[in-house]
Amino acid sequence: MAEIIINKQSYSFTEGESILDVATRNGINIPTLCYLKDITPTGACRLCLVEVDGAERLQAACVTYAKDGMTVDTENEKVWENRKRMLDFILIKHPLDCPVCDKAGECELQNTAYEFGMMDEIVVSDKPKDPVVKWNKIVYNQNLCVLCEKCMKSCHEMTGCSALKMEDRGFFNHVVPAKGDTLQCDFCGTCIDRCPVGALLDAQFHHAARVWDLENVVTSSVFSPCGEQVEYGVKDGSILRATAVGNGQISAQDRFAFKYLDSADRALNPIVNGNETNWDEATAFLKGKIAGLKGDEVALVASSNLTNEAYAAYKKLMQSIGSKNYVSCTDFRMGDFYDKYAAKFDTMENIGTLNDVCDSDMIFVIGADFRREGVGVKHKVMNAVIHNDAKVFVAGVRTYEYDTFITKSYMADYGDFATALEEMKKDAPAPKPSDNPNVIEVQNDALKYIPAQLKDAKKVSVIIGAEYLQSGTPAEAVLSFCDFIGQEKLKSVIVLNDQVNYMGAVLSGFVRNGYTAQKLMEDLNGGKIKLLINAGFNAPTTCEPALAMQEAFKKAATYIAVDLFKKPATVVLGVKDSLETVGTFTTLDGRLVPVNRVVAAKGTQKTHVQTAAYLGEIMGAKVCECAYETFKKDVAPVYGAQDMDMSEVDGRVAKVKTNKFDKTAYTYKKADEKVCTLAVNPRYHTNIITAKSYLPATEEHREYHFPVVSEELAGEGTGKDAAAGIAKGVILTTKKF
Repeated sequence: MAEIIINKQSYSFTEGESILDVATRNGINIPTLCYLKDITPTGACRLCLVEVDGAERLQAACVTYAKDGMTVDTENEKVWENRKRMLDFILIKHPLDCPVCDKAGECELQNTAYEFGMMDEIVVSDKPKDPVVKWNKIVYNQNLCVLCEKCMKSCHEMTGCSALKMEDRGFFNHVVPAKGDTLQCDFCGTCIDRCPVGALLDAQFHHAARVWDLENVVTSSVFSPCGEQVEYGVKDGSILRATAVGNGQISAQDRFAFKYLDSADRALNPIVNGNETNWDEATAFLKGKIAGLKGDEVALVASSNLTNEAYAAYKKLMQSIGSKNYVSCTDFRMGDFYDKYAAKFDTMENIGTLNDVCDSDMIFVIGADFRREGVGVKHKVMNAVIHNDAKVFVAGVRTYEYDTFITKSYMADYGDFATALEEMKKDAPAPKPSDNPNVIEVQNDALKYIPAQLKDAKKVSVIIGAEYLQSGTPAEAVLSFCDFIGQEKLKSVIVLNDQVNYMGAVLSGFVRNGYTAQKLMEDLNGGKIKLLINAGFNAPTTCEPALAMQEAFKKAATYIAVDLFKKPATVVLGVKDSLETVGTFTTLDGRLVPVNRVVAAKGTQKTHVQTAAYLGEIMGAKVCECAYETFKKDVAPVYGAQDMDMSEVDGRVAKVKTNKFDKTAYTYKKADEKVCTLAVNPRYHTNIITAKSYLPATEEHREYHFPVVSEELAGEGTGKDAAAGIAKGVILTTKKF
């Protein structure tokens, strides 16, 4: 095995590892400001200089790759003197504003200066005094920027947005938006987390508190189904900021949307017929309404952002009163697709894992706009491209921000994904002979033709999004495309949903369980449902079926809304948010992740589990009100973890998958002329829980229709109306031919 000698000790390494990689893995500290494991190295800060035997000059450890027999010294006087000079050079431009800087206490430059014993400036200089700018939710102070390039590289390679660039040269070099005057990105804040100094900051947290005054609590994302871990900084009972944990990435919702907890529209106490009251009076009222109801006269619809324990408790409630009438909002958009998906794979679960996506050498993205429905999945795709040289093929109705990394894009004009998928199956045309019989002319780049790539591929992933599900393209088109890839190569099939615990709803039996959203609608309109319990569901303004369902709730004789916010219902039972309670979520690839309480609720609200028990007591059904016991009895067994306590959940336990792989019968047929309507989410939030809390389905926000052609839609900005509509998250209408 190849070995490198560092500080007179031998260490083994694998080809492609840098000196810094080997040193870090073996506990040898080499300072650096610009290095990140998840991006390609830049060698910008030069603080990682080391002495390599035989080299005329000191070498940057992050961009010098280990060789067998190489001898390296990381600690001699020459090395330390040169590192200190590089630090002096950085501090010539960087003002020593630590007492007033938000990054103080977490600043890598500050820590490095202390490590070198540099308490004062060695080279006195005039510091830049450029204005601090605000790019929407991100503050940029170029006076503090050390030009490490972490922000640009992480934005480009980790998020695929490429929203930043360098401008000017030398002393005046600084970071600017790549397009326009503000950032055109996901606002995930990856650049904030990677900035080693206080140059890039969270606008909401700017000057709000000192970091050492925060109590930090880690929990799983309450927005993303990918299971990202979020660290919330809490002071005086309120959340002041959110950051990613370790080398992780989070979404704009995770970072900025927690303000909804303090919304003036929160239902802090029970509300009966529009009047705020207490739990005793609500109980007395409900007893009169519920008395004598039969099980089949009661229905329940659950949000797809409830914890697994809440699903279990509500399911126990419905079963105890003899009702099978319970569904999840996941059924509204994905139900029919799931029928055919389950027929093929014998499950509604996603096939494979997110790690399989990262390890793939080919990835197919079919009708998925990651920016609006799965930023976390996009991060995994980018990881595969950068670190695994994955080839990405996309079928969509528009171009996307990460197009730089796409091997080839297939436009599903007017929502015709069936034709786009057929184009994907085509092989490269045969080479055309030239006039010279000894020369063969290749007319096309064969590497961009999928069959040629599939021959050598070992691990393939397919990601299916909302654009496909809404387009009217038969489910069989993409399922038969999985057959084209082949069972041996196909390692993961991910069907996207922007709801945090939609897979928990699936595994808990709230989707396609014999009772569907369509049947609930029929029963409501037919007057069969006397009592409707709405457990946290709010219709997105971009989903017509969900909006129609929400309107039908009013037809129930008694409508109970168990909700965070005030809303028109017979009874509103204020409930605690996932950030105010404990439980578990299930990621889109089937892993259990922990939900920890970050802050206390500011009213008399109950948790969803407690509310199910409360309603059960009124209705004569026994339901456990303890989340820990509910997990032990009703959740853990689903995942084969009968002996696990909820406190032990760490994101590594998943239900064992035993999928089959049946062939899908499908014959391609050119789509007829049609109007294809696609509903999209706003770019930076889910349209339900946002920085503005609940967004009602107003006519202005929802009914914004306009005709656009595919060229305008593809440009996402070339057509003025199209760009405006997409930004608002409203309904897009495309004409077929």
